[in-house]
Amino acid sequence: MSTPNNEPNNPYSSDRQDSYRQNPAYQAPQYQGQNQQYGQQYGQQQPGYGYPGYPMMNPEGAQLAQTSLIFGILSLFMLGLIFGPIAIVKANRAEREFNTSATVGKVTGWIGTILAGITVLLFIFFVIISLSVGAASYESF
Repeated sequence: MSTPNNEPNNPYSSDRQDSYRQNPAYQAPQYQGQNQQYGQQYGQQQPGYGYPGYPMMNPEGAQLAQTSLIFGILSLFMLGLIFGPIAIVKANRAEREFNTSATVGKVTGWIGTILAGITVLLFIFFVIISLSVGAASYESF
């Protein structure tokens, strides 16, 4: 590659890159028409941050889903009979009212509730067993 003066041409020079930018045959894609079609299809003026074809996530629904996840995780470690049902209720509300997926919060809430219920039942079982063993050993003397 050389210029008309037989000088070598630098392929990385700025004047060559500018010639590509100013090429009238190349036209940048126009996306404005696509946005208008999206708005007409979904009844919105502008598509916002969502992908075309996907509805935008509601911030309230996302907040409820995150809250249910937090309560679900807390229910695994402490007060599962309290935090578990709260997580389940918030996840159901996020899914029902805002059409936001909150499956993880719901699952962790159920697991925390079940584990806490089993723990309470085992505690009651061991208390009954210890009282009956204590009463039986007291009567034998």
